[in-house]
Amino acid sequence: MAGIASAQRAEPVFTVPPAAVLDDADVAPRSEAQQRAEDAIALFRSVCADAPGETTAQVDRALAAGLRPHAGEGGSDADALLGGSPGQVFAPPGRGAVLQVALAENGRCTVWAERAEGPAVKAGFAGVIDTLRARGAKVRVIGERIVERGGSWRQQSAFEVRDEHGARSFDAVTLLAERPGMQVLSSAPRGAGSRTVKP
Repeated sequence: MAGIASAQRAEPVFTVPPAAVLDDADVAPRSEAQQRAEDAIALFRSVCADAPGETTAQVDRALAAGLRPHAGEGGSDADALLGGSPGQVFAPPGRGAVLQVALAENGRCTVWAERAEGPAVKAGFAGVIDTLRARGAKVRVIGERIVERGGSWRQQSAFEVRDEHGARSFDAVTLLAERPGMQVLSSAPRGAGSRTVKP
């Protein structure tokens, strides 16, 4: 199963969501999909982007946002969300099937949003990057491509962000179509042991 894998090369490596979550047939009404996109971006901004690479701070922010530990359905779901790395998965109460935040011990923070609208998530992700740039961070694109998986076209985007907290990678995998599906947002410290989203 594809997951989040280690990237110790100069170029980013990407991952689309695991095959188990690529089925977009069960779609939500558009308004719900847009709301899920907004919720995913809000969690990514508060838990991942504003607590750079500090696992304890990320856990504190997840709890402050009302998230609770999430074991998943079946023993391996949390492992799959963490890409095999040690860490914890959190979810909003009652919404663990559609929104999870995976916090790996290496500082990688990943938001998984099912049945969210891709273009809305991508726009929100761009907004997070723009906010960091406006605060004085140096931002550069380190990867951009479009891939097809499971009959759906997805855009994969990666940025390097450098600020007072050091260098971090910010990655997104979003559906191009304006229909609900699985979207993934991730941030992690750059350097040895850092991870990026990979296919």
